[in-house]
Amino acid sequence: MNERTDYAVMAEELAAGSLQPQGFSHRAHLGTAYEILCRHEVFEGMAIYARGLRRLTEAAGVPEKFNATVTLAFLSLTAERMAQGDYPDTDAFLDSNADLLQPGVLRRYFPAETLASDLARRVPVLAPRNAGGSAAAPGGA
Repeated sequence: MNERTDYAVMAEELAAGSLQPQGFSHRAHLGTAYEILCRHEVFEGMAIYARGLRRLTEAAGVPEKFNATVTLAFLSLTAERMAQGDYPDTDAFLDSNADLLQPGVLRRYFPAETLASDLARRVPVLAPRNAGGSAAAPGGA
């Protein structure tokens, strides 16, 4: 199946819960995120995108593919890049931020085992645990 590039339409479909997984490549994920973040305040856009993506994976019969950490990380990177640049359209954003399209880009921020964990699938993991330290205790700083 061909990759879709009608990002604005896909954003509307994702928000409405009618997006089909066919042609929804990684580039389409980012293009759709860009479109949603152009139209909504960042936290509202993140909620709309995450809710739509979760519904999409459930409708496709692969709910385990939804990963809260990966979703929030890509949305945060997209919002950050949008705030730092002036992009006339989605393709310009994607072309100017080609690093976000590379496999494994999130390994700059997270160990692979963190991204693959059950915890990361359920909730956004912001501070990866590392060998040099431990996560703060609940209620601690």
